[in-house]
Amino acid sequence: MFRKLLIVQLLSFVTLGESRTSFLSFLNKEKLETLFFSKTEEAVIVRSKYKDKTPNSSYVSVQLEDPKILQVVNVTKTVLDDTNFTINLVTDEDGETNLTIELWDSEGRQKRLIEQIKNVKVKVRKPRKGSLFQASMHIDRSLLMLILPVILLNKCAFGCKIDLQMFHTVWKRPLPILLGAVTQFVLMPFCGFLLTQILALPEAQAFGFVVTCTSPGGGGGYLFALLLEGDVTLAILMTCTSTLLALITMPVNSFLYSRMLGLSGVFYIPVSKILSALLFILIPVLIGIVLKHRAPEKAKYLERIIRPLSFVLMSVGIYLTFRMGLAIAQTVNLEVLLLGALVPVLGLLFGFSLAKASLLPLPLCKSVAIECGLLNSFLALAIIQLSFSQSKANSASAAPFIVAMCSGCEMLLILLVYKAKEKFAFLKDYKTTMSAI
Repeated sequence: MFRKLLIVQLLSFVTLGESRTSFLSFLNKEKLETLFFSKTEEAVIVRSKYKDKTPNSSYVSVQLEDPKILQVVNVTKTVLDDTNFTINLVTDEDGETNLTIELWDSEGRQKRLIEQIKNVKVKVRKPRKGSLFQASMHIDRSLLMLILPVILLNKCAFGCKIDLQMFHTVWKRPLPILLGAVTQFVLMPFCGFLLTQILALPEAQAFGFVVTCTSPGGGGGYLFALLLEGDVTLAILMTCTSTLLALITMPVNSFLYSRMLGLSGVFYIPVSKILSALLFILIPVLIGIVLKHRAPEKAKYLERIIRPLSFVLMSVGIYLTFRMGLAIAQTVNLEVLLLGALVPVLGLLFGFSLAKASLLPLPLCKSVAIECGLLNSFLALAIIQLSFSQSKANSASAAPFIVAMCSGCEMLLILLVYKAKEKFAFLKDYKTTMSAI
């Protein structure tokens, strides 16, 4: 009877003003899952369909195997239902222990056991220095606030550089947009899923890579499109379009591949974050477009500072990504690092190959490749954090961080090689000219 009636939900009390709830159901006592506690205070809600024969006659008792690891503060009934109980716990040290939860009913002087669940395994793992989320919290907030105006100014400068004729061309021939969408939302998640199965990654880590692969293009794509002499207008248009499409494709792919990986749950799509990312690009770019038509001289000045601003932002972005990613890289295995380095390469190769096979001009091929290789990994991180319990979220969140770090390194390497070849070609032409004279 107990396995049909008792549901236990794990609620994590999150510090720093954030709150999130993880749900864990025990519908079959032969297939109990493990409770993962990572905070100093934890709570377990016990729900039962049992009805008291007399008011407040039922109560819950908790038996702990090792009180050094876990201690019960108190057990209280909820207001809505007198057979719902909240068990408040505190964790003293890391380790593993078991607990037994019993539902009793007191009838006069007699006590009757109603339901019981034995040997619920509890693992206590408190965050340590250098852990995933501490690494993410160590970003210098003052530095971010300092560069925010520079980011907005740079986006405005890109708006001044936009060729409106290109918008008209893409509207009539949207092939580059379609190629980018197919690569980002069909090929990349499928390849991510396939590679995680080949490398036999755990389900949570595998899902982390799949949801990262189905993310839209990152906002930094048009920076590299400018520095690598791609089409900047197309890059901005692709970023905005893919971010908008992500409102549909990310939940669909998350649901589909989670079922293929054997994961269940409700996936929360960060709609506000996606729309905010879209507006964060569109508004300053539109200001730049208006400025180009209303004040051409000021627009030309902004166009001249695009490259130095882009270089500064690229350097800061790589620094912040490294600051987060290096601490995480030390905690994951070689397979995760390998796949993190491979994901951006696959996006670049797929995007460039499809664009080249479609006979698009070289600048357009570059833009398509860059937009498919540079993914907005932090949207994937938001989905993971909102959808999973703390333990699974910790495991799955390594993927977007590693992919972001590797994509920044690889794009920087491509840029250095490209500039070196450009310099070499210039010197070669100069020597040829001088020898002819």
